[in-house]
Amino acid sequence: MTVRLYRNPVKRHGDFADPFVLRHDGRYYLYCTNPDVRCWSSDDLVEWRLEGATIAEDELPGLVPFAPEVVYADGVFWMYTSPSGHGHYVLRAETPTGPFRKATGNVGHAIDGNVFIDDDGRWYFYWAGDEGIWGCEMPSPTEFGEPVLTGINMNGWTEGPFVSKRDGVYFMTLTGNHYLSTGYRIDAASSDHPLHGWAADPWNPILVDTEGSRVGLGHSSSVRGPDLVSTYLVYHDIKPDASRDLDIDRQVWNGRSIQVLGPTDSAPAPAHPDIASRGECRLPVGARFTAEVNLAATASTASYGLSVSAPGVDALSLRVDRSASVVLAEHGGTILGSAALPPGFIHEALHCWRVEADGGRLRLFLDGRRQFTLPVEVAQGSLLEVTGDDVRVGHCAASATTPDAADRDAVVPVPGVFGAVMPADAPLSRRIHVQHPGEYTVYLSTDAGVVSTRVTLDGGSRTLTIAGGTGRSEPARITVAPAASTEPVRLAEASASGWGKQILDPADRDDTTITATVAFTPTAAGGHADLLVRASQLSEGGEGADTRLGTHFLRGYSVQLHADRVVLARHAYDERVLAEHATPIESGRPHALRVRASGARIVVELDGATVIDAVDPLPHHVGRVGIRTADAELHLEDLHLDPNEHVHH
Repeated sequence: MTVRLYRNPVKRHGDFADPFVLRHDGRYYLYCTNPDVRCWSSDDLVEWRLEGATIAEDELPGLVPFAPEVVYADGVFWMYTSPSGHGHYVLRAETPTGPFRKATGNVGHAIDGNVFIDDDGRWYFYWAGDEGIWGCEMPSPTEFGEPVLTGINMNGWTEGPFVSKRDGVYFMTLTGNHYLSTGYRIDAASSDHPLHGWAADPWNPILVDTEGSRVGLGHSSSVRGPDLVSTYLVYHDIKPDASRDLDIDRQVWNGRSIQVLGPTDSAPAPAHPDIASRGECRLPVGARFTAEVNLAATASTASYGLSVSAPGVDALSLRVDRSASVVLAEHGGTILGSAALPPGFIHEALHCWRVEADGGRLRLFLDGRRQFTLPVEVAQGSLLEVTGDDVRVGHCAASATTPDAADRDAVVPVPGVFGAVMPADAPLSRRIHVQHPGEYTVYLSTDAGVVSTRVTLDGGSRTLTIAGGTGRSEPARITVAPAASTEPVRLAEASASGWGKQILDPADRDDTTITATVAFTPTAAGGHADLLVRASQLSEGGEGADTRLGTHFLRGYSVQLHADRVVLARHAYDERVLAEHATPIESGRPHALRVRASGARIVVELDGATVIDAVDPLPHHVGRVGIRTADAELHLEDLHLDPNEHVHH
C-alpha cells in the first residue's frame, strides 16, 4: 500500500512566524505574525490556501500584530494579539477570515497571549513576561483577572505558551529562549490546576534541532487532526534571512508527558476520518469510535442534540434541554448524566458536539469541554444522528478509533524517540517511517537498564518489532538513531578558556571509554572545566552568541572538574547533577581522567581512582565528545576515544 507523505516545511516563503491554527467546523485557519494577519485555510493541515488579510491597515496603524490567536465562542471569533509586543488587544469578527475589529484597548500582559477554556466553562489567559509564563482567569472574553505567575520558565526568556487539557490533566507547551537562536526550542509542562502547580516535562525539550536543515524550531500551537483523533504540533523554523517557514509534526501523550514525533523531513500525511459529510448527519458507529457533529438550533428549538441507536436496542439520547439550560444523557427513559451549560450559551450559534466511545465508556464534549463520562457500551451497527427540529448541521465525521488508541498506533519517524509500555509476554511492534535508509541502533531503555541492537533499515514505512517477554509489563523509552561510530580516535591536544563549549570529534558515539590528561585552572570563584560526553544539539544563549547564558544549552553529560570536587551532570538545556565526589584537584597540574559511558551508566576515574559511578534513569544514548569551560582554563592532551568493546580491563 502506498503511504501518502508530506514534507516539512509544509509552507514556505510567507513568513509564518508564531503560527496558530484554529479548527472550526471541519476546516483549519492559520494566523501568523505579519502586518495584516493574513489568514490561510486548509482541509488537511498540509495544503494551505491564502484567504487574505484579516485586519484593515487602520486597525493597528504602524504596528505588527505579534502571535495572533483566534478563539471561537458562541458565534464570535475573538483574536488576541500583542502589536509589536506592546501589550494585548482583543479583536472580534463574525467569520474566521475577518475582518477583525478592536473590542478593547491595550489590556497589557506583554506578549504571546493564549486562551484556554476549561471543562467548567471558565476562561483563562496566558502570556509571556520577564519572569516566565503568567496566567489569569477571564471573567469574559474581553476581561482579565488577577495575574498569577505559573512558575514555568526555560532558563532564560520564555514565550509562546499554549495550554490544553487531556484526561483531567492540564498541559502547556512553551518556547525559549531567543527566536534568532538555532537553539530556539519547545518545552512542555503539566499540572492538575490551570494556574498553579506546573511541573516541567522530564522529556524536555520536546522539540529542538540545532544541526539539521531546519533550526530554531518553536512558538507552537496544537490542533486536532482531520481524523478527529490525532494531534499535530504546528511550529516554525527560521531561515538565514530571519524569515520563518511552517512545519507540523505528530504530537502524542505518554502519561503526563507530551512527545513530539519529530522534527521530521517527511512523514505520513494526516489521516482523514472514516466518514464525513456536511449538511446532514448519519454516521455508522460501533463499540469504539470518535465522532464530531457541528450543529446550531433555531430560536424555536426546545430540545436538540444527538442520538445513538441500533436495531433492538434503546437509543442513547445526548441532548440540550433549553428550558433547564443543561445537556442530558438519557437511555431507556433513565437520565444517566447531566451538565449545566455555560451562562449566556447561544443556542443559535454553531457548536461542536464530540463523542468518544471505547468499550463500555462514552464521553461527551461540547465545544471541547468535557460534559460527562458514562458507563455505556455502544452496539456494533449503531447509527449516530442529529435530533431536534430546525437544526442546522455543519461538518460531521467519525473514525473507528479513539485518541488514546491513535497515539499508541501513531507512526514513529526514524530517527526518533518514543515512549511505550513493553508487553509482559510478547514483543512490542510499532509502525515506523524511515526517512533516510541506513544503519541504525535501537536503544531500549527501561528500569532494568539499556539494551541496544544495530539494524539496517530501508527507507519508507514498515513495522519495527522489539523483543519483550520479560514476564512483566514496564514503561520503556525507545530511541532509534543512526549507528554510532566504532572507530577509535586519538587527539594530541585541545584547549579552551573563559566561557564556552566545543566539539572535539564530529562522530556520534554511544558506549565509549574516554581517556585524557587534563589540567585546569579556575579564573574566578566557582570556575570549572568539563569533558562533554554524548553531547548533541549544542547552541548558545541570546541570539546565538552568549556563551555564559548558553552554558547548559546542549543534550548530553558533563564531567566537571572543580577545585574541590568532581561532578557528573545531565543536560537537556538545563543541568541536573547525577553525582559528585568531594576531592581537592590541584590547579594547573596534569590529571589522568577516564570516563566510561555504557548504556545508562557512567563511571568516572580521576588519577586512577573511581570517583563517580552513576546511572541516569532517562539516559542520552548517543552524541559527541567535547569540552566546556566556565570561568576556567583547560588544557587537554592525549585524548583517546575507544568503543567499549575495544577496551581491555
